[in-house]
Amino acid sequence: MACIVSLACVLLLGACTAKVQRTHTPRPGNKYATGFQITDTLGMKCVRVFAPWKTDSIMATYYVSEPLERLGASSATHIGMLAELGLLDKLAGMCNPEASYHELPATCQHLGDAMQPDCERIIANGVQAMLYSTYSPSDQSAERMESVGIPVLYNNEWRESTPLARAEWIRFVAVFFDKLDLADSIFADVERKYNALKDQQSALRSSQPTSIVSGLDFRGTWYVPAGGTYMGALFKDAGANYAFADDPRETSIPLTFEQALLTFADADVWLGCNVPSREALVEMNSQHALFRAYKNGRLYNFRKRCLPSGANDFWESGVVHPERILHDIIATLNGDTTFYYINPVE
Repeated sequence: MACIVSLACVLLLGACTAKVQRTHTPRPGNKYATGFQITDTLGMKCVRVFAPWKTDSIMATYYVSEPLERLGASSATHIGMLAELGLLDKLAGMCNPEASYHELPATCQHLGDAMQPDCERIIANGVQAMLYSTYSPSDQSAERMESVGIPVLYNNEWRESTPLARAEWIRFVAVFFDKLDLADSIFADVERKYNALKDQQSALRSSQPTSIVSGLDFRGTWYVPAGGTYMGALFKDAGANYAFADDPRETSIPLTFEQALLTFADADVWLGCNVPSREALVEMNSQHALFRAYKNGRLYNFRKRCLPSGANDFWESGVVHPERILHDIIATLNGDTTFYYINPVE
């Protein structure tokens, strides 16, 4: 009970906006992540989450005195972190549980839709706090949960623009279960493997690195990641030749089909080609066949670990293990065929 009270009280304090210096550098205590900070105070852990849409303000503050026993989750990305920490048995419920690639405990209850969690179900299942991703400064679902006394833990790892920064949010999840040492150990191993791959690929990089195209045409618009995005960082660290690598924006760039064709017609590798077959790709748009990557058959999607329900482990364990994603991208560039998450499109 003490843990619930402390969290609930702090969420009320978190409603007050505290100004901090706008920064894209890691918060003290983190090596990469900018969206949260963990400190020790009065024998407790103090956790601050910074607003993802306004990084000069504190969104919420939590004081953690005891580990949680019953947690709710709103997103599949949370499941990968809980699984890595050995905490799935603490999962009392999840929104849209069919979206989870991991096998959930039999006691895990359906908590409604991810964009509109069911407060009655959350309370009825004894959830002490809700792990929640928010995408708007005015989030009615979060406000509704807080108004009925459900503590909301804002897990905004999605906002980080580099793979290691996103993976470091495992520390945020761990602190509520007194598992911070374990999280630090897991992350240190991930960081070591990621940087080893990155450095190795940098040393092997040729004067003419393999070029890539990303995504595909959808209803007349082709979205590609800018260099300042999560995927943009992965492309760079893999040593790929990517047309928008030097674009610092932290967002996707909308292109017309004609712009995409002009930019990527001669790309060697096609990543994120989210179709079941090469035939399906040309059925979608016959001009997809004009790309070199289509002609040479180097088409890949991120759906190797996918269930019929649509659940995709790329968005679960892949968040915690970006070194595996980096490995896969490097493999496509080098013509290798062993992947964790990538699947060749045939």
